[in-house]
Order: sequence, then structure tokens, then C-alpha cells
Amino acid sequence: MTAIVLAAGKSKRMGASVPKVLLPIAGRPLMSYVLESARAAGAGRVIVVVGTQKEQVMAAFEKDGVEFVLQAGQHGTADAVLACRDRLGDNEECVVLCGDAPLIRPATIQRLCGVRQSAGADVAVFTARLADPAGYGRVVRAGGDYVERIVEKRDATPEVLTIHEVNSGAYSFRWGRARPALERIRPSPVSGEYYLTDIVRELRAEGGQAVAVLADDPDEMLGANTPEELALLERGLAARREPSAG
Repeated sequence: MTAIVLAAGKSKRMGASVPKVLLPIAGRPLMSYVLESARAAGAGRVIVVVGTQKEQVMAAFEKDGVEFVLQAGQHGTADAVLACRDRLGDNEECVVLCGDAPLIRPATIQRLCGVRQSAGADVAVFTARLADPAGYGRVVRAGGDYVERIVEKRDATPEVLTIHEVNSGAYSFRWGRARPALERIRPSPVSGEYYLTDIVRELRAEGGQAVAVLADDPDEMLGANTPEELALLERGLAARREPSAG
């Protein structure tokens, strides 16, 4: 398995001078927990996609045995994954992870890949049901565990916004099947970005299937966009370290 970790985002809303994935929780950078989980899940390769603040990220993790790929410009998550195209073989099993979502467990990564393979699906999407889905992209199911499409909040109709199942940003696919679909994705007419979520639509358009893998613990998908969310992540890590009662 190859883990593609997205780390090109900025920390605008944090008011921090460092990239978001370097923000510290429990004395370590956010992304260090993601890399740790990916390796514990069995990732033989870890590719980190970096962006405008690449020097800081590369310096922080240069001794961690990861590969770095540059995303030239902030053009969205599909563009970030496609930046890896020269590093990946068609038969490579890939998992995409968000570098600022440190609570994802190794077992969840394994389940994401295993469900896709056992279902014979082309892509698996890690999802969660939230009481307040807020700004997350919504998951529109096609029946059972299958996904019809994922709709970003800014592009969603009022009907779609009533859905409480959301996209986490983590995916599993085989590169040779995903790459052509990624290359067909067009930019959003609203934001101009190339959304990785659109891989579901592109694969289904040619007869492929997407399957949802619903989180047992919705906190596993949480990222850090505000200082309050960063504090929530720190509390989540601390809770995991507390010994069980009894």
C-alpha cells in the first residue's frame, strides 16, 4: 500500500506562520500522527504532497523516510493527487489521507482498503454521520453501501444539505483505475478547484462503483481549520492515552 498524504494547504484561519500540518498537538506536528498511522496500517511508501510552504514541511519530515511531491499552485485536492502520477504504478494500491487529520487509526485505514477490495469497488470513501455537518461535503448514496456522488457544500442544493453523512477526505483506490478518472475531472464552476470528490462521479460515469466506509468514531475524520478545532484534536489524542477505567 502507498499512502498519499495531502499537506499543501495553508493555515490561513489559524493565523499561524507555519503550514497547518506542522501545528503542534501534544508536542508533535499534526502530520506526524498521520504518518505514524499510515505506516502502522502497512503503507510501504508514504508520499507527501507539499505546496507553497514546502521548505518547512520538508525540513520537518526529511528524516522520516517519506517522499515529497510538489503541487504547483493551489488547484484543489484532485490536482494534488495527480501531482503524484510520475511516482505511481498502475497496480499500486493507494490510500489518500489528510495531513491535518491526526486521529485516523491504522485499523480504519486497513478497513478502508479492505472494504473496497472485498466489494470489488473502484474507490472507497471514508465517511461519517455528523449531527452538525456544517461545511463538509455531503455523501449521496446510491443504495446500500454504494455512493452516487459527493457534493461540496458550496455546490450543494438545499435538499443535499439535509444529508448528515459527510466526506472525510480519505480514499482508497488502485492507481491505474483512478488516474484516468482524475484526469477527466474539470474545475468547479464555483471555486475553480479540481475536487477529488469528483472521482466518484467520473468512475460511475464509465460503469465503476464507489463504496462508503462509515466511521465507527466520527472524530477520526476531524481536521484542524481553527484554533478551537486544534484544541479539540488535542483533547481527542489525550483521551486515547488515558487508561481505561477498571
